[in-house]
Amino acid sequence: LLVVPALGIGEELGRSYDWIIQVQTEPLANFLDFPGSRLRPMVKAKVTYRKADATSAQPIAYEDLFYHYWNALGMRRYRSLALGTGDQVAIRVSHKNNRASNAETSAAANAILRVFVDAYLKGNSVANIIVPAESMPQIIDELSKARFYPGQPPAPDEPVYSSIVLRLESNPPGNVQLMYYYAETAEASED
Repeated sequence: LLVVPALGIGEELGRSYDWIIQVQTEPLANFLDFPGSRLRPMVKAKVTYRKADATSAQPIAYEDLFYHYWNALGMRRYRSLALGTGDQVAIRVSHKNNRASNAETSAAANAILRVFVDAYLKGNSVANIIVPAESMPQIIDELSKARFYPGQPPAPDEPVYSSIVLRLESNPPGNVQLMYYYAETAEASED
């Protein structure tokens, strides 16, 4: 008899993480749908998290974010983000409908940044952001609104001149993109 150990969700994703934060987008049909409304389409980004081992069966509801494309219009927080400190975190994006609209990919990109900052403020490192392969080009494009730009991995002996680096990986695997944050400093703006 061969016994195969159950894989935690971190191992299912091909890496070892302590926590998985899930962002699932969903279009809200008929929400704020009245004549003259400029808030259509609306998208809900449901954020849950869980320990990345096999013993954590149910995800913990963290918050729901409500978007009109890139613009966050509201939030319903259920509890604080109770991660450890110094843990490895993965953010995993999914769409309730397999085919994501432009409004959903825009909301997903904004939610990624919000969750990234939340995890960072708890003293954790976001090692990977896993996004659906079909949505990856649009999410990369949307991140440029927050001054992120795509770039190649630096050579081992090259410094990285970016305060934030996001590592996006497609699901299914096969495509990896680093996103570097660019902020104009006061010195640069004086030149």
